[in-house]
Amino acid sequence: MTNVSSIGSADLAQLLSKARTAAAGNFGVLSTGEKLAVALILNRPDWLAEMNYTLAEAIERVGPDWLRLIPAAARQFEQDRLDVASAEAEEARQAKLAMVRNGRAADDVIDFAATLVTYGEAPGYRDAHFVFDLQPIGGPAIRARIRVRPEDGEQIVRHVTSVHRFAWDRGEPIDAKPGEKRPKWIDGH
Repeated sequence: MTNVSSIGSADLAQLLSKARTAAAGNFGVLSTGEKLAVALILNRPDWLAEMNYTLAEAIERVGPDWLRLIPAAARQFEQDRLDVASAEAEEARQAKLAMVRNGRAADDVIDFAATLVTYGEAPGYRDAHFVFDLQPIGGPAIRARIRVRPEDGEQIVRHVTSVHRFAWDRGEPIDAKPGEKRPKWIDGH
């Protein structure tokens, strides 16, 4: 049996190029054989049907040399697609982080894992502040001081208490450490 490497990487590169051309919307510029191969690579039976080819007819028309390359081309095309999507998502995430670092607010929520470093208050004032190390997924930590306005304090305390109470009322919380007991503050003690 002939493997992909004996047919040639140039042939594989050619098929991948044709698949990218078709996926970009330029299906019509390809020859019939190329269209059939690309339809197989991209798993597009609708394209075969539009060309009035059955799967068996497409396989026969493509021929054994290209047919051997189609699985490798399909895998490579999908991996390339995933790599591009991942790179675009990372670029968007980095842009959001840059906005935060530059003091500008982002429209979307950025997810961080937060670790409390310290907290404090100014005596006589009702606002509290918390210093967190915020760890974005895959990025460096950002140390942030968060000042909680007096009008938000009660809502935050109620929500945190409610979340903890609900988790403990159902038994032991999923994220409880071994031997951890229900905190007394949940019930106002």
